[in-house]
Amino acid sequence: MKKFLKNALKVSIASLVASIFLYVVIIGFFLLSVVTVNAFGTVIKITVPILTLVTILGFIYSFFIKGKQKIPFLTLHFVSLCTILFGIYLAVSFQGFAP
Repeated sequence: MKKFLKNALKVSIASLVASIFLYVVIIGFFLLSVVTVNAFGTVIKITVPILTLVTILGFIYSFFIKGKQKIPFLTLHFVSLCTILFGIYLAVSFQGFAP
């Protein structure tokens, strides 16, 4: 584990893969939310904090990547963070909008 955490590129790639997997889980449960509304709420409560932490970890580790690979990973993690924050903003904005 120590060797894994010392290699910033591996941590950043693992973080990106985990983020994509969690996005797929959220979208999949959203598409199935017609049948299972309570399950979607539970999945959101569990996956969004994990997704946020994994993305922030990957973003931080992206600063320590050496070479030309640094910019794409920083950009991908930044876009992921912006997506998460925009989704949270929409959830808070429309919370009292519809019953």
